[in-house]
Amino acid sequence: MELRNELFKEQDLRYREFHSKLVPNIDKKKIIGVRLPLLRKIAKQAFRENADNMLEYYEEIMVYGLTLSMKKCSAIEHIEDLKSFIPLIDNWAVCDTCVSSFKFTNKYKEEIYPFVLSYINKSEYETRFAVVMLMCYYLDSEHIDEVLEILKGIKREEYYVNMAVAWAVATAFVKCREKTLALLFEKSLSPEVQNKSIQKIRDSFRVSKEDKELVKSLKI
Repeated sequence: MELRNELFKEQDLRYREFHSKLVPNIDKKKIIGVRLPLLRKIAKQAFRENADNMLEYYEEIMVYGLTLSMKKCSAIEHIEDLKSFIPLIDNWAVCDTCVSSFKFTNKYKEEIYPFVLSYINKSEYETRFAVVMLMCYYLDSEHIDEVLEILKGIKREEYYVNMAVAWAVATAFVKCREKTLALLFEKSLSPEVQNKSIQKIRDSFRVSKEDKELVKSLKI
């Protein structure tokens, strides 16, 4: 298969216009305009056929990340793959979509955990990668205390870092209510992250009306 040709066959110019507004830091010329379900389908075919990938267009990078999630290999090999992928992340969509597909992390949690932590407080999208990985795979009883401390310690100016931290805090509230509520009562997060976390909690369908009112009182 010629990966780029396959992507352009599925090009939707109206979707390209729409999606380019969601990732404004990406040059629109580097976006083909392929919807995610089709990208996933193409990624599966690319993986089966070991298709060449030039990693120039937004969708090519997305396909690369998705194909990494399909590999069956050791923790060390997965980590090496992630090392090659992380420098390619330059927007929230590639980060979040691909990280959520890295289900192999559940098999190698302890081996991958220190690697993830090594990206905390690096560049904007390296840090977002680490935060989203923690949110997706480490909000469990074994890691929640440390993860909340890590989130509390991230004091950054970048929008996409702060939004990831707020998203992680809101998700932690659903999974570990008491410990996350204690963090919100501390008001030790930055005002932007504290308030955005509360907004996301209040937007959740998995949070009671009473808790939504409670966290509202904790805005800074």
